[in-house]
Amino acid sequence: MNTELTLHDYWRIINRRKWTALLVFVSTIVSTLIYTRFQPTIYSSSAIINTQPPNIYSKLPGSDISSIDPWGAVSTEIRVIGSMEIASRAAGIINLKMQESNSSIRLSASEVLGSYYAERVQDSNLIKITSKTDNPYKANDIINAVINAYREYDLEQKSAQARKTLEDIVSRKNDIEEKLKELEKRKKNFIEKNPKTGIGGYYADQLAELEIKRKELLEKYTPNHPEINSIEKRIENMQNRLSQIPAQELDLARITRDLRLQEDLYATISKQYEEAKLGLSSIVSFVSVVNPSFPNTVPVSPNKRLNLTVGILLGAFLSVVFVFLLENLDVSISTIEEIENFINLPVLGIIPNIASEHRIDNMLTEIFRKERFGLDAFRSVLLFNRKYSSSIIESYHTLRANIISNISQKGSVSVVISSSGAAEGKTLTAINFALASAHSGLKTLLIDADMRRPVIHQVFGLPKQPGLSDLLVGKVDYRETLRESADFITGGLDSSQVIRFQGIENLKIISCGTTPANVVDLLDNADWEKFISFAKSEFDIVVFDAPPVLLFIDSVILAKKNDGAVLVYKAGKIARGALKRAKDQINGVEAKMIGVVLNGVRASEMGPKYGYYSYDYSRYSGR
Repeated sequence: MNTELTLHDYWRIINRRKWTALLVFVSTIVSTLIYTRFQPTIYSSSAIINTQPPNIYSKLPGSDISSIDPWGAVSTEIRVIGSMEIASRAAGIINLKMQESNSSIRLSASEVLGSYYAERVQDSNLIKITSKTDNPYKANDIINAVINAYREYDLEQKSAQARKTLEDIVSRKNDIEEKLKELEKRKKNFIEKNPKTGIGGYYADQLAELEIKRKELLEKYTPNHPEINSIEKRIENMQNRLSQIPAQELDLARITRDLRLQEDLYATISKQYEEAKLGLSSIVSFVSVVNPSFPNTVPVSPNKRLNLTVGILLGAFLSVVFVFLLENLDVSISTIEEIENFINLPVLGIIPNIASEHRIDNMLTEIFRKERFGLDAFRSVLLFNRKYSSSIIESYHTLRANIISNISQKGSVSVVISSSGAAEGKTLTAINFALASAHSGLKTLLIDADMRRPVIHQVFGLPKQPGLSDLLVGKVDYRETLRESADFITGGLDSSQVIRFQGIENLKIISCGTTPANVVDLLDNADWEKFISFAKSEFDIVVFDAPPVLLFIDSVILAKKNDGAVLVYKAGKIARGALKRAKDQINGVEAKMIGVVLNGVRASEMGPKYGYYSYDYSRYSGR
């Protein structure tokens, strides 16, 4: 068997479950719209900054940026921008601004940190900072606050070492000033107490100058240099002279020497102090704004158009997936070839789906799986309804021809029409089959043999009794149970439709009769050979509407007594195993299983080689 699916097979599967697919599709769209409706409105603002020093900075003396990896530096700065330190500073800036505007709203550092992020601009060393909040102006304020906080932090980090150096110099300068003042005060007091001293001071000044000069030379030369040796001899000579002067002069010389050293040290530290202040004032932040942020009043989320597009695509995808999932879980048979290969029986006829004039009944049966139409809806789908074309009647003529050819006998035939389960359309098939046979000019007898759930007498408005059960037990005569067209008209059917239907006079009906206490015993013990022989002598076709095979044994008994049985199968209603089981039960009593009728088939489900027969028929017949 060829199991390869064609494009039409896929379309047939989707079309057969179009209501399920539509439900899934609409549910997905509605869910998407509800999700979009309840999503918070988000606005976004962004700015692009540069953290790298200008090119000219690398040419300045003392700048050392040649060894810095720019890509690694940008990654580091991105993490710094996204740190709690920057978020805390930004929150402080925002809260101060709100306080100045008399606003009671305050932002915490964690709220600010969760509302922005930084990322590298593609193929560059630039950094993009983006903020997303529920207010466009709030997002813009956060971006600006983060940039200002980051610029302050960057400047603080760059000037931290210079500030530490300046603080150390200031502390050292203060110490020298205190010591210098103390030495000046000691010299003044010493001179006031010893006014005749002075030569020692001169020698002390000379000695101090020599020691300072020796110190400067040592920074340039080694201790064995001739100039240093000469200075050391002069220092030694000056020290000898100082040792020969009185002790008072020596003390003054020492004080003078210490004072001179402190003055030189003070001059040096003052110079360093000025240089440190100049260096600190020259430090600047390299953070510059390339693209400033601005309030964007167009929300970035939710994106209604994008969400709807995604919802449509997702709905279509889920619909197809769900349909094919149900198809794989479906254990019924949907094509003629599957039926014939599965149960080794011919498909005798394909009965198109006949919709009721009552739309509510169509919805209940198709969507909500109601078992059968209501009485008025049932009557509206009978063949004498004028809206049905000849192509539908022809499908029943084809069924009749196939049944007769498969029975392979001349003369009248008696057929049992049943189904494997309930609500497969076996009663409607039996009635329309009988109407089509009468329409073709054949004398037809329709017998309601479904004593469990009789329907035919209600459809035609006939009395339930006397009927088949009364006839089988001998309560009434055969003629008393027959109902004809005059009875149909008086029974509640539309008289104009009944009279207009060609061949209605060829149809006779026997209702089910009084419901017996034990249906099986009645059917099993009845003289069927006599009854069927008599019926065949007056009618060309005898049609029995029997209950479902798998629910009751009635159909099996009737099939054994008649020329054969026909099973009505509605695709998608009953599992394939049930159909095979029903066939086996009929064959098990050595009754003839004629074939299967595929009922309720839409043209779109029949495939290309079957689907256009009705159109071709109408065109050929001039309809």
